[in-house]
Amino acid sequence: MPNKIIIDSDARNEIDDQYAITYAVLSNAFDIRGFTAAHFAKANSMEESYDEILNVLNLIGKKDVYPVLKGAGSALKNRETPADSPAARFIISEALSNPEEYLHVICIGAITNLASAILLEPSIKKRIKVLWLAGKAWPEGGLFFNNRNDMLAAQIVFSSELNLTLVPACGTANKLKISLLDKRNIKGKGDIGNYLWKIFMRRFGIPKALYDVAAIAVLKSPDMCNWIKSPRPALMNNGEYNHASTNGTMHVAVDIDRDAMRNDLFSVLNRANEPDV
Repeated sequence: MPNKIIIDSDARNEIDDQYAITYAVLSNAFDIRGFTAAHFAKANSMEESYDEILNVLNLIGKKDVYPVLKGAGSALKNRETPADSPAARFIISEALSNPEEYLHVICIGAITNLASAILLEPSIKKRIKVLWLAGKAWPEGGLFFNNRNDMLAAQIVFSSELNLTLVPACGTANKLKISLLDKRNIKGKGDIGNYLWKIFMRRFGIPKALYDVAAIAVLKSPDMCNWIKSPRPALMNNGEYNHASTNGTMHVAVDIDRDAMRNDLFSVLNRANEPDV
């Protein structure tokens, strides 16, 4: 049975979310329950992410297949008050929909929506598994985009008893890259392939880490990753991990098979040209 997932994405922030959404959908490896839009520390960024998720799904031919929910427009104000939103409520409803099945929430942006969901309905902590792309290299950690954009939400998640898997953005996920040499593997792979190449070329062909694709790939194919199980450290305000203060355990992706992930991504993109993907 495929994993039941929600992808929480700040899709308009960079270009790797678009690749990750495409990879998840075309892989046919998941029971995708829907997508939730995340903010990225600027005005209207959640709305922009929402529109971009719809745009990507439309280019894949799946716009009306999956629900897309709007999330919080900004970071949490304190540790006690959730940012109530359709996204947070959707996470709750999906988590509680089947007591025999875990919901996997893949967070590839600020983790505000997930933190809000557990503040609104703490019982879901026993019903979900969270995979979060965030932070600098393990085991030191440090501020990087996703944790910096809502540190309070990140600390709520780290201090909870949630089943948590961390994919460090630096030191792990950033090893997966594309470059100008990959044109033949992306452009021409349907409308979505042309779009993915177009947004890559907006960067003038500079090689780009596909952080978010790595986060999807480690759940799709765990053998493409080296894992450790570790005591869960406290997350400090500077994004570093305090290993002297722990709360339960967590899994950490400490390395990836970059070549295997690249090959799998390009194989999946080939399906964009197949009828009724």
